[in-house]
Amino acid sequence: MYPSASQASQDERLLAAVAHCAALLPFVGVIVPLYIWLTQQDWSKFVRFHAIQALIHQIVMPAATLAVYLLGIWGLYGTLMGGLSGGSQGALPSGMLALRCTLVSIVLGSWGLTITLGLLGVSRTLAGRDFLYPLVGRWLVTHIDGDNVS
Repeated sequence: MYPSASQASQDERLLAAVAHCAALLPFVGVIVPLYIWLTQQDWSKFVRFHAIQALIHQIVMPAATLAVYLLGIWGLYGTLMGGLSGGSQGALPSGMLALRCTLVSIVLGSWGLTITLGLLGVSRTLAGRDFLYPLVGRWLVTHIDGDNVS
């Protein structure tokens, strides 16, 4: 079982909130929970759990977004090359704009979701309530014992 927020001190809740708040920092947000996890893992099980949870979430979300984006770009490139070699003079394939809009929506939506979940983690941990990221938190609870998050 993971450490409960109701048993954590105010300092522990503050450090956990800082780890979650790092989601607001694009591209460098992983440094904060990594630093907290490395420096505080022997001090508090609660801080250790939330730092590793935030770290995994802030690695997985951008990586998944990048993978979807790159697959979309690959599809966009393939569509463009297929349309240009088909003999149409200067006309772009009809689905190209829709694909580009979809890719931008996925990237912006993923970024917004990462920030929203990070802020939710901040507010819940500061309020002394338990918080798990939807997929990462549950996975962490089932695969890593709260006492051995290292």
